[in-house]
Amino acid sequence: MSRVIRKAKITEHDKLILNSHYKFKTTWAIINKESGRNKKRSEIHTLKVEGKKITDQQTIAETFNEYFVAIAENVKRQSKNNLINDDNDSMDSHTHFMEQAFTKPYPCMEYKCTKKKKLNEL
Repeated sequence: MSRVIRKAKITEHDKLILNSHYKFKTTWAIINKESGRNKKRSEIHTLKVEGKKITDQQTIAETFNEYFVAIAENVKRQSKNNLINDDNDSMDSHTHFMEQAFTKPYPCMEYKCTKKKKLNEL
């Protein structure tokens, strides 16, 4: 059966390339499709935050939003402090600013892409 499917794919790909005005573009489109590289968007299906597994897409989005909003507020606060306390001796490099701006550690998060079937099993 797999031999028949492979032959059918080859025949279809040959036909696409032969009928194409842009043969190289069509060839690369087929290569990317077959190798799985044509996916434009990858979704995060599970996220592990501080040991807790999150699968709800809305909760995942809110978790990322909360984290990045906290970063923005921290950067804003740090830049205000730097304008008020303009101490050039301690600001000798960009790394100093980054260390001050990101004082809150990034939460331990793990994510992996899964198939819908695996999510249904949870």
